[in-house]
Amino acid sequence: MALSPLFILYIVIVFSFFVTSAFMFFPKGDERVHLIFFWLACALSLLVTFINATALPASSEYTDKIILAWCGLIFTALGVIIRMLKGKTNAVANIFVMVATVYGCVGYFLFS
Repeated sequence: MALSPLFILYIVIVFSFFVTSAFMFFPKGDERVHLIFFWLACALSLLVTFINATALPASSEYTDKIILAWCGLIFTALGVIIRMLKGKTNAVANIFVMVATVYGCVGYFLFS
């Protein structure tokens, strides 16, 4: 069975998700590592949301699903806002960004 390029991309995204999630929580004492991997996780959630939303056909019967797909960015925005307000590592902000990535991945398979 041949693997489609999009399926391979999702395997890479899942691997990246686990790596960024681990480095957002586990390294203790080094704020730079948390900050770098937080922004990498934000970029990953943007990528997943973009793939999810643009994979749907642009017809009027899919408009509600396209809107739901783009709503995944709300979680990322909340995570960034919380991170900026606190000014340091915050588990709630990290979880919001992780939820956005999971929402985008699951939404790709449910909305399509």
